[in-house]
Amino acid sequence: MGTFLLEFWTEDNDFYIYAEADGYEKELTLSGQADEIVVHFHTMYDILEEKQENKAKEFQRSIQILSERLITPFAEQVRKCSLVRFVVYEDLIRCAFDLLSFENAPLFLQRRVCYQVAEGVGEDAPHIELGSALLIADLTADPEEACRQVAELIPEADYTKMQDADLAMIRAAADQVDALVVSAHGEIDEENSGGVYINDETIGPKLIGKLEAWIVYFDACQQGANIDYIQTFQDESDIQFYLAPIISNDAGDSSTLTMLWFFEAVLKHGNPILALYETRKRLFEFYTIKKKLSLITSLNKAFAFRLYEFVDSIEEENDDE
Repeated sequence: MGTFLLEFWTEDNDFYIYAEADGYEKELTLSGQADEIVVHFHTMYDILEEKQENKAKEFQRSIQILSERLITPFAEQVRKCSLVRFVVYEDLIRCAFDLLSFENAPLFLQRRVCYQVAEGVGEDAPHIELGSALLIADLTADPEEACRQVAELIPEADYTKMQDADLAMIRAAADQVDALVVSAHGEIDEENSGGVYINDETIGPKLIGKLEAWIVYFDACQQGANIDYIQTFQDESDIQFYLAPIISNDAGDSSTLTMLWFFEAVLKHGNPILALYETRKRLFEFYTIKKKLSLITSLNKAFAFRLYEFVDSIEEENDDE
């Protein structure tokens, strides 16, 4: 089973899909449907963000409509693949494509998933080694001390509480750590712009972009849709992976389990794409079966985090030539 790539973009009110797999290539235009499609995605986003249990039927209706238009036309290719790569751009960054339904279940529970913000070839079976890390925790965002627990798993980890941290620590770690993990408060605005804060200072994207880490992990609300970070990491850094929630996430509870289970899996087999797949499946089963929570609340807790891989873009390759 191979990789299936789906690239989405809009022009005027037309919604475009480019699909590619081994020996397969197709482009589909949904004329005059872009605004409607984005509205359905935003409906899903808002319901999950606010855990609006009373809107479960509206949520399922948007899932059904979008799945029929964006996934069903490629059902055969999805069925054949083990990994789905979504290529999205700024105007679609909050759209939860991997939450759409395939064969009556959310896609993220059935296939490994990774996001890109540029055309290019990623590592389908990446292997990273985490020998060192810098972990910074605001205990109001990380009350169960997940960062401290993860630090105990990594051989050379530097764990710091927020009151003892500053931007200079990140600057000093530029080429010294395999992972940066920050559990803190963050926000984005309607333009998907914002940041994560260390005390009274914003962690700027260019500062993070100087890191040569394998992975940056932000346990901070909505930072998986922060285009300032994502685009800078793609264009100006050597960071390979970025993991953060696209919606507001728990302080503790599911955020603790996400961090622990994700890093345990990465340390076990080295593949962050596989690690997130395993983690979100465990979370969904935990909250639906063991905790018996509703679908909306379970998805809010299990689905929140998104993984980006940063690739050598096709434009950069052409410039080199």
